[in-house]
Amino acid sequence: MNRFVKIGLIGAACMLIFSAGAFAATVKPRVFIHSNQVTSSVEPKIINGTVYVPIRAISEGFGADVKWDKKTKTVYVDSEPFFKKEYERVYWSAARNNIYRFLMAYDEKDYDMVKGLMTDDFTTDIHAEFPFGGDYEMGGMIDFKIVEFDGSNTYTLRVVRRITGEEEYNVKIEKWKVVMQDSGIKSIKVVPGSLEKLERYTVVPNASFGSPMK
Repeated sequence: MNRFVKIGLIGAACMLIFSAGAFAATVKPRVFIHSNQVTSSVEPKIINGTVYVPIRAISEGFGADVKWDKKTKTVYVDSEPFFKKEYERVYWSAARNNIYRFLMAYDEKDYDMVKGLMTDDFTTDIHAEFPFGGDYEMGGMIDFKIVEFDGSNTYTLRVVRRITGEEEYNVKIEKWKVVMQDSGIKSIKVVPGSLEKLERYTVVPNASFGSPMK
């Protein structure tokens, strides 16, 4: 059995240091990532002026992968515990750049660029009329990054989009699985169960989207 497992909420904690004073004795600390409050089954605690927060809650708020090695008592955040050989940078960079070019070109409605990056048998379930025409949601893209890679030809993206016309949420995050074939994109599919619905999202300070903070 692989001794590396997803870390439990009590498995480890990260620390945010600030001057607590008497305020800390009466008020429970709150943590926000991308303008959204982080919640977990274990509440943040203030001990001697330091805020202790479950590392899973913080890491997943940033879309990071977390693993816990029980034997060595080691936490791995977006890391490769069994790293032995460097992946070919040329192949990684070429695939990454084409994926990002594809997303940016579609967001800007540059259909010639989009078509040039697809394989002839390209398939997707992102949108019924993808990649051409229609009133699509892709135009509201505000952030994206590669978060997983299978070491061969499959990449998983974390995509953040500003949604209009929905009453229950303003921003949504999904994971998309992208399969490459040579230098072309063969398919883009939504990862089942990956949808997150948010009121707001901050890419960087002064670049926030959705409802104002209450």
